[in-house]
This record gives sequence, structure tokens and C-alpha cells, in this order.
Amino acid sequence: MSEIKNILFDFGGVIVSLNKQQALDRFTAIGFPNIEDYLNEFRQEGIFLEYEEGKINREDFCKEFRRLSGNDNITAEDIDHGWLGFLVNIPEYKYELLKELRKKYKVYLLSNTNPSVMGWAMTSDFSPEGLPISAFFDKCYLSYEIGHAKPDREIFDFIIADSGMNPAETLFLDDGKANVEIGSKLGFQTYQANQDEDLRQVFVDKGLL
Repeated sequence: MSEIKNILFDFGGVIVSLNKQQALDRFTAIGFPNIEDYLNEFRQEGIFLEYEEGKINREDFCKEFRRLSGNDNITAEDIDHGWLGFLVNIPEYKYELLKELRKKYKVYLLSNTNPSVMGWAMTSDFSPEGLPISAFFDKCYLSYEIGHAKPDREIFDFIIADSGMNPAETLFLDDGKANVEIGSKLGFQTYQANQDEDLRQVFVDKGLL
């Protein structure tokens, strides 16, 4: 097995703890019908997937959201609030873990996400010390900027080409089974994470800390 030089993290379910039900409840509360048909932990459907793949921007997503809801008075802020319902908290140790790992490895983020979530994450509200998410990674790879979402192979091909990383020298952590499987198929060293576990132990067990 090759020596690890890069760490590639998923965001939701690995760095930040997720609560799908909270997001469903918020979207239902502002009048979106059958929201459970569109949202899940790992990959969205319909306009929600189009938003995460960058096929529509925030303004068009909000417009289509209002059309499907039959309510023109829903604000973009209400919709952002619904998306942020997915995110519960980031245990404080994870900020320190990322800083520690960056002393020895290239550390990257690969997330199926959208401008509503990143509109929060890219601000000082992201961390207790007032740093945005970009301060904790060498580079953030975001589905809506790349135009593909995991587990599509294209998103992996993009990050490999862009970063120059060798998958064999890269540990990829994701909570989604399909994402981990495609990662393994493409030659990454993989680990299927659980948002409730202590990630420090994972790196200690692998001899990386």
C-alpha cells in the first residue's frame, strides 16, 4: 500500500454532523410538497440535484422552489435556512485535527453542496475562531462549481487532474457507501466514516497521526 500524502474529506456526515429530518421539517414548514422525494443524506434529486451540480444558480433555484411550492412569498433566506437545517454541528476537535493533518499532508475537501450551504461555510461563522472553511483545506472541491456530484466518476477525474494527486497516495473519507465504492474503484485508499465516531482515532489507527 502506498504511503499517504493526501487526505480527501467529504463534508456532510464527516466534518459536519447531519440531521436530514431537520432540513425536511424546515422545507415542509415553508410549504414545499413531498420534500422527502428530493432530499437524502448523500445525493439530492430534481431541482435540488441541479442546484448541487451547478446546473441552476441560487436565484433560479429559489424561483423554481417557489413555483413548486405555489408560494411566491418564500424568501431566499427562508430557503437557505432550509438547506442549513441539514447541518447540526462541527465538533471542535475537528478544526484542530484539520490543522494538525495539514502539517504533514495535503488536505482537500470534496463535497456535494450548493451556494446556500457554502454561503455560510465560506464566512467567519464557519469556525469558533472566525475562519471560513477554505482556511482549513489546501483546496475545496465543490460539486456545484465542478458541474458533477458524487458518486459520478467525472467529479473524481476533475479533482485528480486539477490537484495532481495520485489516488493510491490519497486517503478518501466519506460517509456514503456509493461514494466510497467509486473511490476504491478509482484507486483511492478509502474509509467509510460515521459522523458519531472520533476521527482522531481513525488517523491514529492508520498511523497517520
